[in-house]
Amino acid sequence: MKRNGMEKNIMHLHDSAGLYGAEAVILSLSKALEMTQYHAVIGCLIGMDHEKSEFGKAAEENKFDVEYLRMRNKIDLSVVLRLGKLIRERDIKLIHAHGYKSNLIGLLASKLLHVPTITTNHLFPLMPLEDRKLQFYSRIDVSFTMKRLWKIVAVSEEIRDKLIAKGVEDLKIAIIDNGIDIEKYAAPNEVDKSALRESLQIRKDSFVVGTFGRLTYQKGQIYLLEAAKTVLADNIPVVFLIAGDGPLRVQLERQADDLNIAQNVKFLGFRKDTADLLGIMDLFVMSSLDEGLPMAMIEAMASCTPVVVTSVGGIPKVVKDSENGILVAARDSTMLARKMASLLRNKQLRDELANNAFQTVKEFHSKETMCSKYLEIYDDIIAQQQYS
Repeated sequence: MKRNGMEKNIMHLHDSAGLYGAEAVILSLSKALEMTQYHAVIGCLIGMDHEKSEFGKAAEENKFDVEYLRMRNKIDLSVVLRLGKLIRERDIKLIHAHGYKSNLIGLLASKLLHVPTITTNHLFPLMPLEDRKLQFYSRIDVSFTMKRLWKIVAVSEEIRDKLIAKGVEDLKIAIIDNGIDIEKYAAPNEVDKSALRESLQIRKDSFVVGTFGRLTYQKGQIYLLEAAKTVLADNIPVVFLIAGDGPLRVQLERQADDLNIAQNVKFLGFRKDTADLLGIMDLFVMSSLDEGLPMAMIEAMASCTPVVVTSVGGIPKVVKDSENGILVAARDSTMLARKMASLLRNKQLRDELANNAFQTVKEFHSKETMCSKYLEIYDDIIAQQQYS
């Protein structure tokens, strides 16, 4: 890690529920910042009964500076004072918040210490929509907190448009596409592939179709399971891997049983080896009902795994149907099944889509490209703060 005493310290503040898209963005951006005049400090908001979060552990494994801020309850405003003390001790020049809780805490700390706060909005509105408490917090975030932050980054045009419709000033919003560490996904280990398949009890003659994400209604895994039944009924030897955890796990496992496909569906739970899992997949599928710009999809494209994804959120900006991936309508399990089956039978098309997908990510979604756009915002805001 580059440490020469001349860096400007940026704090990424996040209340993390696991290792998902937002966490991947923060880790990729923090890695890219190592080659700049900025130094990332990861601020993890965690409950009193947690020693560390999975996100914090991952940041530590990547040799980042990590600070844990414990909260007595979901909205513990006393953490603002502890954050303020940390900001002074670490000489933080800017708070980069991620999520409604971090936005509010960052805003309050910035008012106390005159340190600017920005946010990246990874998804809007928050999911699930039927969670009244979550939607209440979301309304406070968009109507009060975000309007008082220095800058809001949206990861897709759709999110920007939704924020504007809720009254957020257009000029305050910037769009920055998510970026990843391409090298991590572009060079799979061929030797490890067979071992991983064997550990998952996948036959050599079976295709592998996989997905990553929290097991929630937003991610639409119920439609993937419906499509899986149709594909299997077409006598295609395939195993479906569903990596991730969440509140719908029991329901989804029961659905797989009811559809009589449980023997071909493996619920893997939380996995750290997503790059290795992508290496054994013939297809990556995302059946989401709503998205910002999903990191899991970009990671799959970087790994040269052909993708079949729903045409929601910022996805159509990246995936061009039949050029670098396949788009289907959300909730259309019939079409999802048809496209999966067609691709599994056509290796030439899978290879063509995968190669084009890799080129797309290389050109537009590297961590370096993402970082350069954030640097412009950091430089501008810190300069404004110095001369205000």
